[in-house]
Amino acid sequence: MRIVAIGDTHTQHRDVVVPDGDVLLFAGDGEFRSALDLVDFNDWLSSFKYEHIIAIAGNHDFFCERFPGEIDRYLTEAIYLRDEQYILPNGMSVWGSPMTQIFMDWAFMETDENLDRYHWSKVPKDTDILLVHGPAHKHLDIGRPIYGHLGSKTLAKRVEELKIPYVIHGHIHGGYGIEKIDQTTYINCSVLDEDYQLVNEPIVIDV
Repeated sequence: MRIVAIGDTHTQHRDVVVPDGDVLLFAGDGEFRSALDLVDFNDWLSSFKYEHIIAIAGNHDFFCERFPGEIDRYLTEAIYLRDEQYILPNGMSVWGSPMTQIFMDWAFMETDENLDRYHWSKVPKDTDILLVHGPAHKHLDIGRPIYGHLGSKTLAKRVEELKIPYVIHGHIHGGYGIEKIDQTTYINCSVLDEDYQLVNEPIVIDV
């Protein structure tokens, strides 16, 4: 099964060259600030022929935080996850969450302690793919070197405890890439750089 991962399109989704695959994962930050933003993104998704499209929100997706009951009405082409699990046809389990650590006044944010208590604690033991907006601490979580590591320490601990095979995220644009540590492959699929320029390609993995 071929999985294509993208994140952090910030209204530039129509300029992203998306390769063919079986499953498309979107790691949040489409810049969904209104229903019209979701409608446009959904229309773009309708042009693809993936068997499954799974999406989460991110800290720029205020509409999804404020109107959670409206998302399925507009995002009809994707399976939307908010601290939820979805089983792929090959039996792999995807668990998705939009949450990140508090930084200024954005959407879907908690302290790292509360992230662990109210969100990461819900991650099932059988999770194969963890689709989250923000990274785990020290794993592809440096945007600009001056700010150091920006990932969640409690998320890193949870991933290590559960030995999750794949962690796919965005949020920290400058951390784009793939890193394999022991049993876990970390993937930062941000397609924009720190200056919001579209410079990165979607990441493709075969599982």
